[in-house]
This record gives sequence, structure tokens and C-alpha cells, in this order.
Amino acid sequence: MRRSLSERNPAGIADASPSDIISGILDIVRTGERARGVAQMGVRLHAERRVHQGVRLRRQSALPAGHGARRDGQEPDMNCPNGGDRAWTRYRDDSRDVTVLSRLQLDGEVLERLGQKSASAAIPAEAPDFVFYTGCNVLKTPHIALLALDIMDALGVIYQVMGGPSHCCGIKQMSTGDVEMSGRMGANSIEKLSHSKSGQVISWCPSCYVQFTETTMPTIERQGGARPFEMTPFLLFLA
Repeated sequence: MRRSLSERNPAGIADASPSDIISGILDIVRTGERARGVAQMGVRLHAERRVHQGVRLRRQSALPAGHGARRDGQEPDMNCPNGGDRAWTRYRDDSRDVTVLSRLQLDGEVLERLGQKSASAAIPAEAPDFVFYTGCNVLKTPHIALLALDIMDALGVIYQVMGGPSHCCGIKQMSTGDVEMSGRMGANSIEKLSHSKSGQVISWCPSCYVQFTETTMPTIERQGGARPFEMTPFLLFLA
């Protein structure tokens, strides 16, 4: 069966040269505007499919929002929690959602098992073999994280659970243009996670995994010469 033009050219850029595609992506990153006749949506669809000449397209596609906010004079103001700062508002709202939904479903003992009590979040006297990092969103559906813990218990893995709003990866701040606060929150969380015997953090949240491994930890490595730990997605850890 003959395929339609849209099926053969789903990103809308089949006829564009590679140099024009990359130039268009860079223009979007720098200005937030579509450029050089390359459709912005087409470039983003293309970026999900391939990496061209070693450029991290997925990471670059997240940057235009920050550049656009600064170009429009929307400098982040963390001293204005009741105003229009989008990074603060998004972090506050997500923190409230995670806290309320998890507490509606779980009692104190189970919350502590998921690292959501001050005692369980403290650095233990003896370092665990692994740190299990939940991220935030899975705490809205905690049965998923609890199943992961049951599996590790059955395997005899010695671990400590960390996560939730107090261990934010900084991705919300990054997406709204507050790069400085994103770095602060990410670095603070990385310090909390850096206390396992194996130097390994097992991650559940894929968004946090990408933020830490593609943005925050490479920055720390460039500054200090080494990564504080290695992070592995939970299913790959099981494999």
C-alpha cells in the first residue's frame, strides 16, 4: 500500500538540508523563534527521533522557554512568592499536590518508608548500599513505589529512600527559565543523595533522571572533576 506524503515525511523536514535543520534548532534555542523556513514543530519532532552530529537535541529543546522569558524581561524573582514568578508557582503547586495526595492515601508509617518523614530522610549512621530516589510524581500513586521497594526487599538490597519536594531535581525551574535556582536545587539534592556505599543511586522518575544525568551532574563533573555518584533507572538496575 502506498504511503501518503505525511506518512513518508512526518516531521515536515525531509527536504531540508542537515545544516538548515541544525541552524534552525540553534536559532530556536537562541531566540525562541522559528527560523530559516524550518517549522518549529517539525524540528522538535525530528529532535525526538535522532541526534545529529553529537548535539543533545532533547536538552536543547528545553532551553527556549528560559531564553524567551529572559528576552521578554521576565527575570525570575524568588522573593515574590505571591506574584507572577512561574518557577516558584509551579514548584509550590506541585509540592502541594504531592504532599496532599500522598497523605490522603498513606499513614505515617508508610510515608516514612517512602522517605517522607524527617527521620527517614536524615543521613543514617551507616551508609546504605544504595539510595532509591523516587522523584516527586510517583508519590501521587505510591503503590508503584511501594512495589519497587517490595522487590528490593525480596532481593535483599539494603537501601535508603529519598525523594519528594525536599529533594527536587530542579526541572520545573529549568523549564520556566530560572536556571540559577534550578542549579541550586539540583545541587542541594545531589548532596543529599551522595551517601551510599556503592556510589549508586537507583532512580524511579525518568524526568529527574534526565535532569540529573544530562544537566546537573555534568556541570558538577566539569567543576570538580568527578561525578558524586552514578544514577541508574530502576528497571535497568533490576536487569
